[in-house]
Amino acid sequence: MITYKILILDFGKNSSTDMKNLLRNHGYEVVQRYIEDSYVENVLKEMPHIILINCFFDNKKPVEVYNILKNDERTRIIPIIASINSHNVEQKKKCISLGIDDYITYPLEEEDFILRIKNQTKLIEVQRQLTMCQHALEENLDMVEKQRNELEINLSLASKIQEALIPKSLGNIPNCSFTWTYQPSGRVGGDIFDVFMLDDDHLGLYMIDVMGHGVASSMLAVTLSETLILDVDRGSPLKRKINYPPYYEIISPLEVVNYLNKRFPFVKYNHYFTIFYMVLNIKTGVMKYVRAGHPTPLLVKDTGKIIELDAYGTPVGFEFSEGYEEKTVYFDSGDNLIIYTDGLMEVKDETGNPIEYEGIVNYIQKEADFVNGHLTMELNKLVRAQSSLKDDLSILEMRWIKFI
Repeated sequence: MITYKILILDFGKNSSTDMKNLLRNHGYEVVQRYIEDSYVENVLKEMPHIILINCFFDNKKPVEVYNILKNDERTRIIPIIASINSHNVEQKKKCISLGIDDYITYPLEEEDFILRIKNQTKLIEVQRQLTMCQHALEENLDMVEKQRNELEINLSLASKIQEALIPKSLGNIPNCSFTWTYQPSGRVGGDIFDVFMLDDDHLGLYMIDVMGHGVASSMLAVTLSETLILDVDRGSPLKRKINYPPYYEIISPLEVVNYLNKRFPFVKYNHYFTIFYMVLNIKTGVMKYVRAGHPTPLLVKDTGKIIELDAYGTPVGFEFSEGYEEKTVYFDSGDNLIIYTDGLMEVKDETGNPIEYEGIVNYIQKEADFVNGHLTMELNKLVRAQSSLKDDLSILEMRWIKFI
């Protein structure tokens, strides 16, 4: 419990004796000083909780003392109570006009006097609690700012890591040329894709869209990327060792997706994801694929005809996810394959409406009618024109031309 110290600044030799004794009887620590030119130093030396100024004497000194104490940064927060003669109306008006914290009148009424002191101590306690809260808030704000800066640094690192997993160049794959767009809705996202050679004749390609976006989705996307490795010695789900030449075999898309469904259950990760995974013989143009809940890829024939790759499959991670369908399609030289995540369907067209699946088909169909090459140029322009994206977005286009 706090013992409050009260400093009495007095102009007389014994005018505050009753006041001092009364305060001590109620448990207050009381110090009495006579007003001199060094009264500010006296206040700083004692650092009381409350100052009582005896204003019985009709002079200007109490006003001077009050003004100096309230204008000094070191003492201005200390409440000041003036003690005045109850019959001196002008003195009371002067105290009120000064904005003094409170006043008491003589002759003293004990209950009234102590009540006014207690009211000031309550205000002091409220101010103390408020100051503590302000300091705690400032410390918390500093900590939040430090955490925010640390989070920004970590997000930047996470973004760089994720971007490093997106292909930078795919010019060394025979018979194939690629163009792609990757745009997370935030610093990091849940989209990931890759293209790689499984052996000299077979290309592997996947595109994954993890539910939601942000750090959690990004972490799972990166984990999936690290899982879909080619190193058979590390247990690649894409290739396995066998005991006869060529001492490995390429695992079918259906088996790969079934493996992922068991490896990444929703009950463990609280996320699900869609995936399109394909294996293409780059020499013959034969492609096998599985579409697990992923938006329908489009195979645009060299003739301009658009074929939907609509193999059935639910998103990966749910217990009921079974019965995935593996299909086979055949590329002719000049065919284009367009794969995307569902963020593309939310992109707005010139009228401000989401283009949705029909809009994607329309954009590609227009390009196919006039362009002999990659067909997603206008879609990419539309994506770049967006002020913001609600969802992560990826577009990957592959053109197959048989040279060898």
